[in-house]
Amino acid sequence: MVNSVKSVDPIKSINSADSVGSDPVKVSKVSAFVNFLFTLFKGVAGISVGSTALIADAVHSLIDVIGSVFVWIGIRVSEKPADKTHPYGHFKAESLAEMAVGIIIVLSSFFIIYEALNELIGLMSPDFEYYALAVAGLSAVGNEFLARYKISAGRKARSSALIAEGKHSRVDVLASLAVFMGFIFVKFGYWWTDGLIAIVISVIILQMGIGILKNSTDVLMDRVDEQLDFQISEIVRKIEGVERVDMIASRGTWRTKIIEVHFCVKPGTPTDVIDLIQREIEERVKSSFPEVVSVIPVVKILKEKLVLAIPSDKDGKEVKKDFSSEYFTIVEIEESREVRRIVENPYLHAEKKKGFLISGLLEKNGVTAVVASKIGEGAKAHLRSKGITVLKLEGESVGEIIGKVKGITNLQASEQEKKI
Repeated sequence: MVNSVKSVDPIKSINSADSVGSDPVKVSKVSAFVNFLFTLFKGVAGISVGSTALIADAVHSLIDVIGSVFVWIGIRVSEKPADKTHPYGHFKAESLAEMAVGIIIVLSSFFIIYEALNELIGLMSPDFEYYALAVAGLSAVGNEFLARYKISAGRKARSSALIAEGKHSRVDVLASLAVFMGFIFVKFGYWWTDGLIAIVISVIILQMGIGILKNSTDVLMDRVDEQLDFQISEIVRKIEGVERVDMIASRGTWRTKIIEVHFCVKPGTPTDVIDLIQREIEERVKSSFPEVVSVIPVVKILKEKLVLAIPSDKDGKEVKKDFSSEYFTIVEIEESREVRRIVENPYLHAEKKKGFLISGLLEKNGVTAVVASKIGEGAKAHLRSKGITVLKLEGESVGEIIGKVKGITNLQASEQEKKI
């Protein structure tokens, strides 16, 4: 069996940031700096007017700063080349960073809910100040630009962590807009809107965090990408020499994937032909999917189903030596599976073309080999013309004959694998 495994170097992937003109690390640094300013302005304004919603929004921006740092670290680690202890590379570090962002988002939502409930229970109302209103409005506008910047850069660099951070910034837009509207309602006497809006913000944040956690978990758990697996399977099936595709397994992030292909070839396929098939699989898959940095082809020898006909009694237990028997026990043997059925021979007393008629009967039942100690040359010729092999095996019971046939089949398969 041939199984070639190659190390992966994500830096050489055409999906790297440099190849598309975007630098995720630079984007994360810009995001961290901008969010630090947002945190400072909203925090000071929120504390000065006593607004839980604005303070919660400031905490949210602080979390963005921490998230940007995680993304920066994750991307840096993911771009490290493969080594002896990490033969598949370090690309999942980006998904770990994405998961860290998701956890931070979920925890922040619970913090905001806690503070908002305390405000509502304590009947606390923030002071209305135009500068606080302005800070909330500018934060919404600034976060929208930042969200578009990060999502666009993340798509170009095919970075799921950066896209997750961009979506988080889009939540910041909604949060800041909600705080902005809350201040307006407070001005008109609806003091409770500040705490209520803070809770609404936290629910939106929680939903976003759960979505990000799910996406990162799917990558870390190597969840099946059904669409990608189907497309690759269709490509491999069309390659000459591939008899069957048993499995397509994919792992990795959006921009870096490793594909494992399990396929079958016919018994007796030369090793140099198998090598050519493997190379063609690698080339076709990589050319069709730029995010694929490594293809691991695993070849298996096709074990064709053996359908054996044994002349027997009506119960399918005792073996009859004469090919022209009243009954045939048809046995389907495929790996460890075995299915038996009894077929009556209506041509037992045919006066002409008996061998031809019985051969046709066996062909209709899908027989590929027949056991017979006594058989004429004419019947042999008819069987060979229909692709049915004649086996001369001695045995008293059907079970004994089946055991001998399985022994021969396993030995041939073993010898074939040794040759390959």
